[in-house]
Amino acid sequence: MAYVLSPTESTESEIRRVATERLDDAIGLLDGLTGSEPAEIEEAVHKVRKRCKEVRGLARLVRPALGLKFKPFDRAVRDAAATLSSIRDAHAILATFDNLRAAQAGSATTELDEVRIGLAALAADATIQLQQGDTRLAVARALLAVAKEQIDDWTIPSGFSPLGDGLHTTYRDGRKGLRRACNKTTDRRMHEWRKAVKYLWYQIRLLEQAAPSILKPLINRLDDLGDALGDDHDLTVLIERLDRDPHAYGSPKAVKRTRRLAKKQQRELRKRAFRLGETLYVEDDQAFVARIKAYWKTTLKRGEERPAGGITDLIDSAPETRTTADRGLPDVADSGKTIERERKYLVDSQTDPADVGAALGEGIELRQGYLAVDTGVAVRVRDAGPEGCTLTIKAGGGAVRTELEWSIDQAIFDEAWTLTGERRVAKTRYRIPFGEHTIELDVFADALDGLIVAEVEFDSDEAMARFDPPEWFGLDVTDDMRYTNSSLAAHGLDERDAG
Repeated sequence: MAYVLSPTESTESEIRRVATERLDDAIGLLDGLTGSEPAEIEEAVHKVRKRCKEVRGLARLVRPALGLKFKPFDRAVRDAAATLSSIRDAHAILATFDNLRAAQAGSATTELDEVRIGLAALAADATIQLQQGDTRLAVARALLAVAKEQIDDWTIPSGFSPLGDGLHTTYRDGRKGLRRACNKTTDRRMHEWRKAVKYLWYQIRLLEQAAPSILKPLINRLDDLGDALGDDHDLTVLIERLDRDPHAYGSPKAVKRTRRLAKKQQRELRKRAFRLGETLYVEDDQAFVARIKAYWKTTLKRGEERPAGGITDLIDSAPETRTTADRGLPDVADSGKTIERERKYLVDSQTDPADVGAALGEGIELRQGYLAVDTGVAVRVRDAGPEGCTLTIKAGGGAVRTELEWSIDQAIFDEAWTLTGERRVAKTRYRIPFGEHTIELDVFADALDGLIVAEVEFDSDEAMARFDPPEWFGLDVTDDMRYTNSSLAAHGLDERDAG
């Protein structure tokens, strides 16, 4: 179900394939929501809206070719996503607030907790409404079904031309949006520019196979710009909510401080977004489209890109010697294969951070799920927010284990996450300097709430043997397999002794 067009296939069949696959996935997600838990509902709604945006970006790419058929299709998909916007907005604003709060490392955040209570209540209420059989789910599904039926009526000419016309409009809108936002920076103009940037991101993803070596980095930078503008928009919505009903979010002092921090963060985001935007939109509209068209035609003429270099590089890229990375998968050689030396201790949940020797500061929220858990072997994916996503294989038990780890794209993580089922853990990790070592303090959440574990990694067996744990460490559970993350994900707290 790749969101990419093949230059060597029929343009019309590729457009129809991608549109149909995306809508089928969105409809299937909505059909599977009956009886789901809140977290599952939130994730499914996020994915449905994501599929809607992908389809709208695709339709805009061939908008001139679709003619009068574009608006009814785009309207149906847009309205389907809009029916679910309240839950997305509620949770997005809460997540934005949490990120804003986390950025205030080292400063007092008690006042901000007052604001969070109100935002969390709105997010919870939005989820409960859908969980109780909100009619919006049925409306969204019906609209997507209508849109899917329209795909059969599409007539799209062959070649790059129908793609180039839509790409030209999207790139031009982005350049225009950047100029307007720079000349007079308003929330509305920033939002309009954001939409143009996101549509360009979707469309370059669709065209990536024309020149992966060039377009993949462009896709990544457009994603960065889209994230900055997305956070800027969410901060705008947060400020609007505080202004509209300040009494719902704590004391006037708490609301005023939150608003001030949001405005400050917006200024920084916008400054960086403008700088990156000037780079990404440096080309003339016609020149940009001509370049992408040339990549497309070159692929038709010369075939898909393959690794190039000297003689040894060519030998390494021969079919019989190609690595998994050449086939789009992580290469074992790039995994950073290590022998992990680590000791693990329980920590009393009542431990005062002051007893640790310093305030914990900013933590990183981790969510990790297990694709497979077998005797002595576990395969997991992890989303560590700003630190990126990883795929990890761990083998063995106790203090010394084998660890293979690769960095993966967010899109790969999202697909793999759906396969982890209920084998998941959520926690916040704090890194605490301790002599020559670093303590990783994991505070678990959700079903494992109340569990706190401290881990320390070592460069050698000798360093591990010399380690003298601080007094606030509790029981050493390094050799207790019940406290491995894979066991906790698979079995939860029930498999642990009460003490």
